[in-house]
Amino acid sequence: MTPVGAGANGSDSPVAPPVIGQEFAGRGVRDQSSVAYVPSQRLRKGDAEAVLELRNIDDGRVAMLAFSSLEQLVEGCGEEQPWVAVPMDRVDELQRLSGADLVLWNVPLSPELRHSTGKEEN
Repeated sequence: MTPVGAGANGSDSPVAPPVIGQEFAGRGVRDQSSVAYVPSQRLRKGDAEAVLELRNIDDGRVAMLAFSSLEQLVEGCGEEQPWVAVPMDRVDELQRLSGADLVLWNVPLSPELRHSTGKEEN
């Protein structure tokens, strides 16, 4: 299952509805092994919710990517990928709220699907 082209909304901006509020934040989590890192749109100061990036996969389903470490997220999505940290035990709930069909763990994106430096994020 490989993420392909445009996002879940059919545009080149693969995003989900803003479904992750402060109640999902991984703040204060002492055990980093219990945190998942999920690609998102870049947060701006004062944002109360994060907008997740969803990916269409080659079989037509919509996937939410999740990574079990920050190092794996950077390796799989590049250094410019915005992300949110959420408690590992809330990933299934986040998938359901986002409308994703499945969660793909630690799946690298091809270079053309990654955020790049010099590209302004809106």
